[in-house]
Amino acid sequence: MITSAKESHGQRIFYAIAGAAVTPLMSLATAPILAQSLGVLGRGELAAGMAPMLFAVAVGALGIPEALTFHVARHAGGARKVLKRAFWILTFLGMSTAAIVALSASLLSDGNTDIEQLIFITAILTVPTFWASVPNSVLAGNHQWKQAARIDLCLAAVRLLVLSVFAMASLLTPLTAMMVMLGIPLIKGIVMLPYLFAYIRERRNLPPARARLINYGSRLWAGSLAGIVLLRLDQLLMVPFGNAAQLGLYVVAVSLGEIPALLSGAVRNVVFSSDAESSHRPEDQDRLQQTARLTSAATALGSLGIGVALPWAVPLLFGDSFAAAVAVSWVILAGVALGTPGSIAGAGLSARGRPGLRSIGMVIGAVLNTAILLATVPVLGAMGAALATLAGSIVAGTMNIVWLRAHFGMPMRGFFGLRGADFQLILTGISKMTGKKRVHAASK
Repeated sequence: MITSAKESHGQRIFYAIAGAAVTPLMSLATAPILAQSLGVLGRGELAAGMAPMLFAVAVGALGIPEALTFHVARHAGGARKVLKRAFWILTFLGMSTAAIVALSASLLSDGNTDIEQLIFITAILTVPTFWASVPNSVLAGNHQWKQAARIDLCLAAVRLLVLSVFAMASLLTPLTAMMVMLGIPLIKGIVMLPYLFAYIRERRNLPPARARLINYGSRLWAGSLAGIVLLRLDQLLMVPFGNAAQLGLYVVAVSLGEIPALLSGAVRNVVFSSDAESSHRPEDQDRLQQTARLTSAATALGSLGIGVALPWAVPLLFGDSFAAAVAVSWVILAGVALGTPGSIAGAGLSARGRPGLRSIGMVIGAVLNTAILLATVPVLGAMGAALATLAGSIVAGTMNIVWLRAHFGMPMRGFFGLRGADFQLILTGISKMTGKKRVHAASK
């Protein structure tokens, strides 16, 4: 049975971070396996084969999964009818997106038949990927972060195990790697079906809530499109404008440089669902800004630590052929750290019913990103793509903070730096954790 246990904002963030951390950390563990088994060229072909489907799924959903999360959080008692509507909308969008992915294969593969074959196969997985987003949205809207974290941990471990076995058996190719990386995450949607059915049964006799999924989702869509441009367009266009080897370097750099982003991504999800539930009190504003400050500080420290370790870690784990990815990773780390305050602010903006404003900022950042990408990738390769992402992320994030200042009166300075209250909160949290450990030890 799905319950809506009242966890604190901090507990929600903890479980969301735990769940969000599992997949990237396991991906980091699998990254050397893929790099050493496939080489620079093979790793690039794998990324090129997956990029069109990942790009199209994120864009083609038209913000419906996020809209479903919003309405489940707002109307927890009457969202049953909304689920059915979301399912059929996503089915239609998934079929349309799958056709587009298949049609793009020839163009985006740039004559590489291996990449073209991979793109065709990913098109088959498009509709199931859309379906899997429905139970994900229900769990997020009901703040079931602990359950999601457990499922993510199990599936990530399975993916790591399967890839390791394939590598040891010399069976790891771009094709088998792609089937594992895209297929296993779909199991999460299947595993969560009991939660979804329980949610529907519990609300069978409640009056349906009015929900305009397409209306809300379409306002998010422009921002989602721009966000995907910031995150995915580089990998989509790297082969036509550069080559597969440069893409191989770039995906390794991204896997390393975006490790700190798992923190901001998890916190952003919690902020969105929590603020959608309650965002009109003064303490809600203070909570949003404090969350942004603390998350930014943690992300910056993580980025610094990772950046220092990269010069020796990359050759050791990935091989000397990937040494050029170190400098690219530094640029990506800088973009993640500098873009975190705006990322958290964007979640708060959407939760306050103004996703269109967030979308405007994302569009501005995406336009800048695309311009720099097209100008620099043919010359600088992977480094050009990293510089484009850096510029776009900073501009898009800053615009979110500007909108919150203009429309909700939140001081921009409240999103930056640390305050005495922030340090006090950190110390209180540490004190509670160590206190619990002492009590647990004394009870033994």
